[in-house]
Amino acid sequence: MNRQTRTRASMLVLAGALALGSGLACDLQLPTGTTNAGGAANAVAKGAASASCPEWASGKMIGGSFTSDAELNADIAAFMQASADISTLADSSYKAVAKACVNMAADLGIPGDQIKPKDGDAATPACNAVSAKIGQIIKANAAVKVNYTPPSCQMDANFKAQCEAECGVEVDPGKVVAECEPARLSGYCEGTCGGRCEGTCEGSCQGECSAKDAQGNCIGECKGTCSGQCSATCHAKCTGEWKAPHCEVEVQKSQVKAECSANCEANANVRASCKPPVVDVQAQAQADAMKALTATLSKNLPALLQAQVRIGKQLSSDIKIVIASGKRLKGQMSGAGAKAVTCVGQAVNAMASASVKLNVSVKASASVSGKVGAKAGT
Repeated sequence: MNRQTRTRASMLVLAGALALGSGLACDLQLPTGTTNAGGAANAVAKGAASASCPEWASGKMIGGSFTSDAELNADIAAFMQASADISTLADSSYKAVAKACVNMAADLGIPGDQIKPKDGDAATPACNAVSAKIGQIIKANAAVKVNYTPPSCQMDANFKAQCEAECGVEVDPGKVVAECEPARLSGYCEGTCGGRCEGTCEGSCQGECSAKDAQGNCIGECKGTCSGQCSATCHAKCTGEWKAPHCEVEVQKSQVKAECSANCEANANVRASCKPPVVDVQAQAQADAMKALTATLSKNLPALLQAQVRIGKQLSSDIKIVIASGKRLKGQMSGAGAKAVTCVGQAVNAMASASVKLNVSVKASASVSGKVGAKAGT
């Protein structure tokens, strides 16, 4: 399989992962031999690319110089920064999932030869072995009931404002809020959102809420009007203070600015600070195997749900935006210069590699959470 084919395959793999929603069941076929993104070949490739794209090696792309066209330069920087941060997320999520499943295997007495890495992938064998063992325990004893509160995250509004300033989008909060029609206004609301929420709504939802707490309050995605705290972009109304507000009219002045801004917002969501999932595990049977299962689920399932829900649902649209931006930018490199071509190519390749790890993390996590029927809310 050549590089181009592998890259296309990786993109298709991620598309499947993102379509999983909460990802409690999946049937994806994974490419083999591509999950060991930390291997020698990748290190050599990164070193070669960093020689002609020092910003990539530094990890700081915002404010970098890639081409003489100012708007295109800002667009490239926003895409590259998002790609680098998603790559970091992919690495950390994959390691967390692998560690959680290896820990669970040890707690459940699974032999080491059943969780050996395969084709450089340490997460999938361990999580599959744990899933199989859970099935055996439940069959011999009784079912477990697992409810969880999804990870609650807050967008990095300061980064979004800094990034959009580079894009040339109006960032004076007072001016944006004062001059923009409410229906066209959006941003991060430090207070109470009173409109559509693109992230997790914590409060009341006039519409359909994907998860509720024991008191009936919304703690998930609200398909309607959210009246409460919104973890990402809030639209139309904010009782409190708008952070990094943005008006649809301003962005429409330039398609390049709009695309640059979209990468900034996606990246701000990726950079969000998160409270981990809270898991409630209940089991009636008191056999030693069931006690061990309950204990290890309480300790390790939050890490699996963090990767599964965060990647497979909360960030799915953001990751799609960044992937689409890479494809678009590769077609806009005519006349942009050698450095722009090299840097964009490096970021596109990094996203292809990250997509494989993201997919493995979602699927491996789902193999365990799905076995115990983990559900959001009560």
